[in-house]
Amino acid sequence: MADTYEGFDGYVKTPTNVIGGIRHWSLRLVQETLEVSRFDPDATALARRFRRYKPGPLGWTASFDGFVMPTDSGQIEIKSAIELGTELDGYFHLDGDKYYHGKGLLTLENPDLAWDAVGTQSFEMQGTEAVTKYGWS
Repeated sequence: MADTYEGFDGYVKTPTNVIGGIRHWSLRLVQETLEVSRFDPDATALARRFRRYKPGPLGWTASFDGFVMPTDSGQIEIKSAIELGTELDGYFHLDGDKYYHGKGLLTLENPDLAWDAVGTQSFEMQGTEAVTKYGWS
């Protein structure tokens, strides 16, 4: 089962710059399951009908969004991150000194502009290694 956390602070960093204008992020930690169902002649008729699962691989994804800032060096650098496969650093703060850190690849860039609104954009990233929790005892 996945847990979703929303944060009040955080940032995503290219190899050389923090991406400016971010106002929201969401981190999704995922525990996959592996089906291990089998025939069991000793089980009750009802129990034979249920699938069985074991814990499988862990993973994570994150999304973040904010305002379009065309002169921000981080936003300029992230424009080529999908094509180049640039690994990003995500720092996702929850409360006080509690935060998550992980490296991932940018999988979506979605600018959204309208003539009567401030330009925004959203991004998604796929974790490439374990996400680390800091500040939990």
